[in-house]
Amino acid sequence: GLCCPGRDPACLSSGRRPDGSSGPCYCDQECARTLDCCHDYAQACPVIPCVVSQWSAWSGCAEPCKTTYRARLRRVLQEPRNGGEPCPALEERAGCVEYWTRQGAECQQALIPALITTGGFGKARKKRAAADGSGRAGYCVEFQLVALAPGCLHSQPWHTRWMRQLGEGHRVCVECQPPALLPLGQHCRGDGAGSHQNQLLHWQAVGNPRCRGTWRRIRQLDSCSCPSAHSFLFI
Repeated sequence: GLCCPGRDPACLSSGRRPDGSSGPCYCDQECARTLDCCHDYAQACPVIPCVVSQWSAWSGCAEPCKTTYRARLRRVLQEPRNGGEPCPALEERAGCVEYWTRQGAECQQALIPALITTGGFGKARKKRAAADGSGRAGYCVEFQLVALAPGCLHSQPWHTRWMRQLGEGHRVCVECQPPALLPLGQHCRGDGAGSHQNQLLHWQAVGNPRCRGTWRRIRQLDSCSCPSAHSFLFI
């Protein structure tokens, strides 16, 4: 009738052991390791593992306009007993960024990752802008690539091969032109305006979600002509 949690030498009885011998036997959880349990320990003190609930929905980011985390929780439905499996983690976190304040205002530009594509699409854009008479002037931003994911170098489809031009340490020229040029504020989303010196900014290549990385903004050129190599467009 004894069933003691943990290690308890006082949880003692007399009778048969599982190996058939007789004498002192124990009824605490540690007896399963030391192999001196009473013969009926497994029936009298069955192992009961921890049981937890399903995960809750993910919360929002802990703070807006900042690289932070979101969380989800679960609760214990049944505590472990008699040496059962202990409870797993009850909280899980994942990194996240929210680009809007609680009041609905857009966060500063430095937080928003730039979406880029090859500069080759720029010619077609300029032709369309000239045809419809919306020839607003754009600008260029020069960045230095700091890091990029391996997925950039393994782009197989022909329309993603331009990503192989990306390399750590390269200086790249990214042009902001209509229709990516937003009328309010006259900027492209993710151009890093307002970022601190040497601040790491994020970019994402369009057409390959595995191609992304970080760069540092060097300068903005209001009158620009990006070279054919290492030339990109904001989307």
